[in-house]
Amino acid sequence: MKPLLTLAAALAMYASCANAADGAGCAAQPIAAGYGADGAYGVETEQLANPGDAGDEMTIYFPKGATAPSPVVFFAHGFGLGLASTYADVIRHMVSTGHIVVFSTYPMRGVTVDQRYDSLWQGFAAAAARFGGRMDLSRVAFVGHSFGGGAVPAMAYEGLVEKGWGKNGAFLMALAPWYSYQITDAKVAALPAQAVQFIEVYDDDDVNDHRMAIDLYKASRATDRFYALVASDAACGFEADHATPGRNPSALQKQYAVSRPFDALADWVFNGNPAARTALDRMGDPGPGYRPLRRVVAPEPGHPEDAYRYRWTNPQNPRSR
Repeated sequence: MKPLLTLAAALAMYASCANAADGAGCAAQPIAAGYGADGAYGVETEQLANPGDAGDEMTIYFPKGATAPSPVVFFAHGFGLGLASTYADVIRHMVSTGHIVVFSTYPMRGVTVDQRYDSLWQGFAAAAARFGGRMDLSRVAFVGHSFGGGAVPAMAYEGLVEKGWGKNGAFLMALAPWYSYQITDAKVAALPAQAVQFIEVYDDDDVNDHRMAIDLYKASRATDRFYALVASDAACGFEADHATPGRNPSALQKQYAVSRPFDALADWVFNGNPAARTALDRMGDPGPGYRPLRRVVAPEPGHPEDAYRYRWTNPQNPRSR
């Protein structure tokens, strides 16, 4: 196996690839097969009241026609209203590959961060109680973006430690995480070591300081953990900004940056496919084709704190105190 990249080496590779691509057009093509390609399932939905958020209903997405209990993705969205449509393509892909997705809610105004976390968790728990017969809660993933990305460790603690979910496979996928509440180092250490941690940041994100993601990566006690850096690609019109998993207009970029690593994680963690583990290990390898992700083994900040709206040293950040 080739050595993993340091952050400096990854950024240098980006620059080299960008220069080589000038005038050459976009190397990315829609993924038609393998990790990142849509699966065979259609989507059906159920609505459910969230006991922790009286002002909104949750949506639970099911793979249409699935006959056996399915692995479950507990999805924690970023801060804002009407976000089910924002993540529609990512959710649809997850469901197409045979996963149930629980899209919980939380109040936007008039509550504390702790209250939002409690609402998010109450939604997850209510969905599991209502639809548990259709769910394989021994195989679960906690996926979140921005505010939801920061909440992933606390939600995983509730599900994996307090509820005992994920006995046959679990992973955490935090995308451009905001500040993480309700998760001490002791709780991090209590997470099952076999629960794989995958953290992804975007090089042109000017919202959430990468130091939050780096903190979660370094605090993790997971046997296997991954830190991925996603770069922009001018030739393709791809901007690796904070909105990449959500409002970013490029469905093709989401296919490469979000759906493909999700599929590899799910195939490895839930199915035990060693080829999927190899695919994750090789995220940092140079080679032909379009490779927007680079795995970084020893991440360090690539930009100063003042490049971000939400900085590591902000008093709002409980893990920087």
